[in-house]
Amino acid sequence: MQTGKACSEAITGEVRVRIEGGLAHFPGLAKEQTVSFNDLGLPEREELTSLADKADFFGCTPANETARPDARTYTVGLTIDGRSREIRVAEPIRDPALARLVSVVRRLSKQQAVAR
Repeated sequence: MQTGKACSEAITGEVRVRIEGGLAHFPGLAKEQTVSFNDLGLPEREELTSLADKADFFGCTPANETARPDARTYTVGLTIDGRSREIRVAEPIRDPALARLVSVVRRLSKQQAVAR
């Protein structure tokens, strides 16, 4: 994705996450959170890009698993420099790289929600 791109150039895109299920899930409150890369610093943009590469986000075939009772399902969408994809993964996320990406996406979406 961004290999060899100069640090001074901005990485463009956005990240989206929707969380469903879980112990105290309220379907009406499950809203998609979107964070624009314009609202993130360069370190966060680079972290997302790196994690997407490590998880092979744009090329992987997600496991077709149904969430266990009281487990969460994450719909994660990434758009990075014109490439866009959305995948749905259920807990427990078996791929450590994908689990880390989902964790960072959740953290950044929470931070942006608080900042608004």
